[in-house]
Amino acid sequence: MKRNKEIEMMSGCSFEENTYANVDDFNLKRKKNAPKAKEIPAAKNTQHRVILILGILLILVFITLVTITTFLFISYKSVGEEMSQMRNDSLSSDVQSIRGAVRNLEKVQTASTSFSSDIQRILGFLGKVAEELQKTKSSSNPLCSEGWNHYGLSCYYFSSDKKTWNASKKDCEDKEAHLVVINGKEEMNFLKNSLRGIANKQFFWVGLTDADGTWRWVDGTPYDITPKFWRNSQPDDWKGHGLGGGEDCGMLWHEYDWNDGHCSEKIKYICEKKMTF
Repeated sequence: MKRNKEIEMMSGCSFEENTYANVDDFNLKRKKNAPKAKEIPAAKNTQHRVILILGILLILVFITLVTITTFLFISYKSVGEEMSQMRNDSLSSDVQSIRGAVRNLEKVQTASTSFSSDIQRILGFLGKVAEELQKTKSSSNPLCSEGWNHYGLSCYYFSSDKKTWNASKKDCEDKEAHLVVINGKEEMNFLKNSLRGIANKQFFWVGLTDADGTWRWVDGTPYDITPKFWRNSQPDDWKGHGLGGGEDCGMLWHEYDWNDGHCSEKIKYICEKKMTF
């Protein structure tokens, strides 16, 4: 009996101890689980805040880049326009200097016959320089007006209609030009090349006349200092045409030499004017 009681007492103690142990384990687990349950939402909130901050930073960086790019583009465009204006101003100055040199050379040429061929070569060279400079400018500023051909420092108009010499002279003047004055071999070659294909056995008035008995160019260039390209046996002042008087006006004929003709004849004509810079 005593042994049994001792066993019962020991069993009772073990049961109580087990019960208390189980309760303690349960409470401990509850304590351990409770903080974890609270930590999960907090971690999620922190993650969301980090993502939000990064998104805001990316937006700010993007806006900054756009602002900087826009500023650089505007600055580049402004600088480009200023450089272009400076370049055009410089080109205009260079061309104006060439124009001044041309005028001075033309004065020298008018006053002296000694250096005529040399001056013509220099004028031709200056014309080419001016053309190259002008090419660098915008296409909206052409060397010559529409319907005019460029050579050297002049623009040339080849008429399609026919007029007398005096009417041709007036039409050129109305165009702020004059009948062509041929100053050198290079210019004559230009006219020859231009007439090929359009001058099928046709004649063109030039700015040369001896109505007062002496051959003169219409722009005042002395006749004596310019090269002569008369056809053989010309000028002959022929009077057998039945028009009265002789032949007092110069023309280019279909073989591209000079000929004198009656000023009342109606033929085509060539106008010339200096380029405007």
